[in-house]
Amino acid sequence: MGEKIVLDSQNFAASVDRALISILRGGIVVVAAEHGYMYACDAFNQNSVTKIHQLRGDELRTACQVMVGSTSAVSGIAQDFDEPWQKLAEKFWPGLLTMQLMQQPALSWDLGDEGSLAQFVLRIPSRQFLLKLLEQSGPLAVASIAQAGQGLIASLNNFVAGSDVILEIDEGPLPAGALSTVVRRSATGTKGVLEVSRVGAISLAQLQSVIPDISRSST
Repeated sequence: MGEKIVLDSQNFAASVDRALISILRGGIVVVAAEHGYMYACDAFNQNSVTKIHQLRGDELRTACQVMVGSTSAVSGIAQDFDEPWQKLAEKFWPGLLTMQLMQQPALSWDLGDEGSLAQFVLRIPSRQFLLKLLEQSGPLAVASIAQAGQGLIASLNNFVAGSDVILEIDEGPLPAGALSTVVRRSATGTKGVLEVSRVGAISLAQLQSVIPDISRSST
C-alpha cells in the first residue's frame, strides 16, 4: 500500500519533493486538480501510463491528458503552438482551458492510444501543489481517479488507490466546479481556425474576447 500525505502549509515543499521523487522513479501519484483528484505519472513512462488506464478500467486506445507547468514547455511537445494558441494561453493559463494540439513527430511516448493519434490534449492547471510539481517534473500524463465514464472524485475519503499508486497527496474535499473548456483546430493537421468542442468553465464569449473568430464546433 502506498504512502498518504495530508497536505498542509508546513509540509507543502517536502511533499512536492516526495511526489517528484516518486514520479522520477516511475511511480504513479494521486494529486488534486481544480475540482477532482487525478492519477499522474511521467508522460514518457509507458509502463506507468498503462497502469493508469488499468486502474481506471479504460477502453483500449484511450489517451491520457497531458499537463505541464509553463508555456515554455509546450513547444517541445507540440508542433502547432502558434500565435492564436499563445494568446489563449496567456489569458487563461494556468486554468481550466484544455488545448487539443498536434504532437511533435519525434516524441517517444504512448499516452494509451498506441501512437495512433497525432494529437493530444494539454493543460496548465491552477491548483498550486500540482502546478509546483509540474514545474519540476516536466510533462505528466494525468487522468481522473474515477473509473472510466464516471464523474470527478472530489475527496479521497473511502478511496482505495490500488497497489500501483506509490503516493497520495490529500488536500481534503475539493470545491465543485465546471469541467475545462476544450479548444481544437477546425481541421486536424492544419493551422486553421480554432473551435470549441466543449464549453466548460471558460465561456465562448470569453474565448472570443481573445480570438474573435473562434466558434462552437458543430459536431
